[in-house]
Amino acid sequence: MSFISVKEAASKYGLSERRVQKLCEQKRIEGAERISGVWIIPSEAEKPTDDRVSTISEIENVLSLAEVCSQLSVSLATGRNWIKLGKLIPTGMKGRSPYFSLSYVSSIKKDIASGKNQALKSRRNKKYVSGRGLYNSYVSNDCAGVRSVETTLEMVSSMSIEVDEELLSLVVANAAIQMISERLFDHTFFLIDYLENPEIIGSYTRLIQDLIENPLSAKDTCKENSDLFRIPFKWEKNEDVLGLLYISCLNIGDRKATGSYYTPTEVVKKLIERLRIDNTNSTQKVLDPCCGTGNFLLQLPDVVAVEDVYGNDIDRLSVVIARINVALKFRLNDVSVVVENITHSDYLMDYSTTGFDYVIGNPPWGYEYTDQEGVCLNFKYTSARGTKTESYDVFTEHALNTARKDGVVSFVLPEAILNVKSHFEIRKLITESASIQFLEYLGNAFDGVQCPCIILQLRVTQEKISTVGMTVSLNDKSFDILQKREVDPEYFSFTMTDEEYSILEKIEHVSPVEHLAGQARFALGIVTGNNKEYISQIKTDENEMILKGSDLLKYRFVPTQNYIVFKPETFQQVAPIDFYRSPEKLLYRFICNQLVFAYDNNQTLSLNSCNILIPEVPRMSIKYILAILNSRVAQYYFKKKFNSVKILRSHIEQIPIACPEMGEQEEIVSMVNVLLEADSSEAILKQYNELDKKISVIYGMTETEYQTICAFVDAENLFLIQ
Repeated sequence: MSFISVKEAASKYGLSERRVQKLCEQKRIEGAERISGVWIIPSEAEKPTDDRVSTISEIENVLSLAEVCSQLSVSLATGRNWIKLGKLIPTGMKGRSPYFSLSYVSSIKKDIASGKNQALKSRRNKKYVSGRGLYNSYVSNDCAGVRSVETTLEMVSSMSIEVDEELLSLVVANAAIQMISERLFDHTFFLIDYLENPEIIGSYTRLIQDLIENPLSAKDTCKENSDLFRIPFKWEKNEDVLGLLYISCLNIGDRKATGSYYTPTEVVKKLIERLRIDNTNSTQKVLDPCCGTGNFLLQLPDVVAVEDVYGNDIDRLSVVIARINVALKFRLNDVSVVVENITHSDYLMDYSTTGFDYVIGNPPWGYEYTDQEGVCLNFKYTSARGTKTESYDVFTEHALNTARKDGVVSFVLPEAILNVKSHFEIRKLITESASIQFLEYLGNAFDGVQCPCIILQLRVTQEKISTVGMTVSLNDKSFDILQKREVDPEYFSFTMTDEEYSILEKIEHVSPVEHLAGQARFALGIVTGNNKEYISQIKTDENEMILKGSDLLKYRFVPTQNYIVFKPETFQQVAPIDFYRSPEKLLYRFICNQLVFAYDNNQTLSLNSCNILIPEVPRMSIKYILAILNSRVAQYYFKKKFNSVKILRSHIEQIPIACPEMGEQEEIVSMVNVLLEADSSEAILKQYNELDKKISVIYGMTETEYQTICAFVDAENLFLIQ
């Protein structure tokens, strides 16, 4: 049997090479085989029929890619990538948009849940991270209710009880009834007692009945699981034990799919303490627009009256629990006020009450909106007008409108809101209408969530932002900003004291200066789509070395044992070949909190963790630019300006490249050459320090300023030696 290439098949079928490759991956070309990463096709193989149809109406019961991604709890980007890799196969196309039959999606979900489909059961598919867990950090360390929740989880697990919404509501109701009866009546009732006589808890019946859909069925459930409904629960001041019970029983994946990350109590306390709520003010209207089960509201100081406590959430059961929690906090006999003030609605679309003194909480992160929701939000909110609507951006915007003038908005948010490009619009709104009172960098504060976060406290001024009086808490140290600073909505960076900021300003205004914006070419490293398939640890005559970001040090790279056969047409994403084969180029780590640039004049290949920079600044050597980018001065500028764990093109383009006389540049280049040829750690470090000191002089740094830079930069890995 003779075979033809993808290119030859594309010509034969009248299709693009990419389409032929996709048909091979979908096993729709009979006899097609993949050998050493390359598809070969039997020459007699017929062109497959194109099952893509022009209108979605031709097939009933279908879902869009966005809807499928929502059901699988992955991003659209992940969904598109799975289509490219053949992990998701569209039923058809409407124009250029894929769609999927309900039966196909249902089978995918079943296969993922059962473990049959391991290709999609990855860390990215968070909805199917199964199991129930105890989120201890949600309450205080000494909270006695933790043991009751633990016992509940242990019993559910040992008895293989399926916790659906109905049973979960009953479990919560049972715990709540015990707390209510103990708090108000100095007696302990259980759910079964309430079902026999609902009047035993007074007006709280109004709240509990929202948890019990069918009293007769509830009685049967209590009898069938009598031990589960005899687990003791007690009320504890400022402790959201009901919330802990609820979230610990929820499926982990369901929680993540809705963008809900429940806030540890220590973070809640920090936020509430920083509010500095004035106990001399008779009214202090406080709103948590995404209150969940009410943990922020529980931590409010006693000076805040219950009439001034407001909450809202889209999760019905959470709202019921929040009402119970607040009613118990204030030991209410009449629960009417919490029913009125704590509401179940869509804050972004339906909540119109304004004039709050404080708007607080932890808004949803990464919520996946439908196309229709996106259109509505885009129409209503400035921060929703980018390519992707981020839930915490629009929550912050609406909070600024919900609070009164001189009111306070304080949210727990991902740190990305300060510097990631997609959040530019909300930063712009903040600079135009508010001032930052308090900013605390929390790091990874949430269990199982690798996402640095912050507490951001804003005062609504309806004027241009001012930094004077702002307090910053960073790495267990706090400082006040007393100088007025220019705040660029492109990036919010407040990690500097006034002294450190003056050094940054000096770097930024060095003269003469060049920038790489418009004077350099950038490219990503190769994205293979499947490193296990394409990368080998064995050197052959056909393959060549390929670098990862982890192989790079400053100025040089460590020879690696990763090899690849360079066939660009087989990879998922490849830069133009001339980037990889450039006579000279710089390679840099993409994921890193340090600027790490290596020199390459051997046309070495690199993966997407190892990106490419080719400077094209007139009368400026690539090795001179290499020295600047690897300097402590540049690292200081990058860290203080951007504070990012990703080295983005936009970051590099903004770094000021001091432009001294050619003689000084040539001297720097000579020193770089010596460093590149150094063969010992001692020699490398010695030459780097001499070179770095000279660069600091070019930037006009005093000895004191340079020592400040060194103290800051040298606290972390310099990436000079292995």
